[in-house]
Amino acid sequence: MTKKWYLVAYDVRDPKRLRQTAKKLLGYGTRVQYSLFRCRLTAEDLERLNWELIKILSEEDDLLIIEVCDRCAAKIRDSSGRTDWDSEVKTYDFF
Repeated sequence: MTKKWYLVAYDVRDPKRLRQTAKKLLGYGTRVQYSLFRCRLTAEDLERLNWELIKILSEEDDLLIIEVCDRCAAKIRDSSGRTDWDSEVKTYDFF
């Protein structure tokens, strides 16, 4: 299956749900910033992640998932100027 890059950003108002959301995302990708993760997912993985996050989040929380094409991902630089978006992300199995 083809994997694509996604940026997942969230704003969770409750500390318990915030921790649960971050822990769930660690199973799918790498933290880029405090509430921003990068994930390399298949369509099935994306659907499962979205479903799992919907179970955690409430209506007052916000979730944003942005697909990033490989060409665009190669242009992303961090504050030091480096990019490692061409490599697979290490995930931890929390499911």
